[in-house]
Amino acid sequence: MSELSQTLDCYKIQKGIHLLGLNVSESELKELLSGNSISLESRDLSEIGLLFILAEALSALISFKKVTFRDLSEVITEDLSSPGIPIFYWNLEVGRCCLYLALVNSQPALKICYQRF
Repeated sequence: MSELSQTLDCYKIQKGIHLLGLNVSESELKELLSGNSISLESRDLSEIGLLFILAEALSALISFKKVTFRDLSEVITEDLSSPGIPIFYWNLEVGRCCLYLALVNSQPALKICYQRF
């Protein structure tokens, strides 16, 4: 990945994360860029509650599918074809990226998935 596209990805990832009302560290941002998920396990309960409220609102704009708390374990999986609740999309020259709210080891996490055109 070129430095310019990595800078653009950083900007887009941060934009999506800010839509959720969160801030991430540089090391967490690097983890997302490298394709890893970042755990939200150490966040305050108030942040996680707000995160779920905003995730529902943002995903409704994207997928129009209503998700209940009971549905979380079904809609948020480690399967790449259904990686979680979509939060924010952006396009690259060779594909599309999406920031997802996911569950990793039953803990809320953020992850990025790339889809080639």
